[in-house]
Amino acid sequence: MSHTKVEIDLKALEENFRAIRGVVPSAVKMLCVVKADGYGHGAVPVARRLESAGAHYLGGATVDEGVELRDNGIALPILIMGGLMPWDETATFRERQLTPVLADFGGLRRLGQDAKEREFPINVHIKIDTGMGRLGFSLDELDRLGRTLKVSDYLRVEGVMSHFACSEQRDAYGITQIGRFKDAVSVLESHAILPTLLHMANSGAVCQYPEAYFSMVRLGIMLYGSYSDTSLADKIRLRPVMKLVSRVAYVKLFPPQSALSYGRTFVTERETRVACIAAGYADGIPRALSNKGAVLIRGRRCPIVGRVCMDWLLVDITDLSDVAPGEEAVLMGVAGNDAITADEIAGDTGTIPYEILCAMSRRTRREYV
Repeated sequence: MSHTKVEIDLKALEENFRAIRGVVPSAVKMLCVVKADGYGHGAVPVARRLESAGAHYLGGATVDEGVELRDNGIALPILIMGGLMPWDETATFRERQLTPVLADFGGLRRLGQDAKEREFPINVHIKIDTGMGRLGFSLDELDRLGRTLKVSDYLRVEGVMSHFACSEQRDAYGITQIGRFKDAVSVLESHAILPTLLHMANSGAVCQYPEAYFSMVRLGIMLYGSYSDTSLADKIRLRPVMKLVSRVAYVKLFPPQSALSYGRTFVTERETRVACIAAGYADGIPRALSNKGAVLIRGRRCPIVGRVCMDWLLVDITDLSDVAPGEEAVLMGVAGNDAITADEIAGDTGTIPYEILCAMSRRTRREYV
């Protein structure tokens, strides 16, 4: 059994959902994103809790993610947001009742032909590129798109969606994207394409662009207790859902001028007591925390010294007396009156909390609270 575990607080997950629900008008539906194994939290347990909490829709990135949810009894509508890939079997969407996002004419033709041959109508969402510069129909393709959809008897446009390039900051570009989205919807409506679901707002936009709520919002990182930007922390109060815990395996005493761990990047200046923690980057601890991160032991911060290894990290416990092998070490989460959050770790390592959460290793066992 792994020495390191991830504790998932499903009550905190539901509380975060309800906190966001309290901000978004009741008429607006809530799509909860559970891609990437629920941002590392476990897609199936997370989806079950969100389904019981009142989510209207779930979002995955790939067909396999949708199939996993269906295989585990999830009944909510599931939007496959990555689109219909050239290698995806169109039959899977029909057989598993998954809703594809269509982002190009190739996918539209393939799905439309399959639906026609099977005489099996299927709901789809159309993605418009309003300035993200990634996936979606361009604005100059909309008339052709409208004409194509209008003559399709088996593709039912349930939704039209777009994506902000930078939803964390309210600026003129974001406002322009909203305007382009409204224009795109108007063009499709002129071709008698009348979707019931319009969605553009993700977690950041829930805080910064209320005019982009439309009829559904897509909730991702905030469900899990983190923010797409720490400047949004005062907008909605959230609780971290994930806690990463390991244990002290060994305690060692090093004299001054001892080099610790790979590369000799840390050299002791005094007699130093070191706790060897049975966790490393194979468990989801970023190697970039070497010589800069911290671990909570007995609720007190103990600095990481030396390089984080695949299976080990070292912390200085000189100022914390009588630490013994077997004691708990909190790598991310609350301990005592302190907390190390995914947002903090992301800041220390020059990345975003999404990456920190999604990096939790499969060998690190999950326990659901």
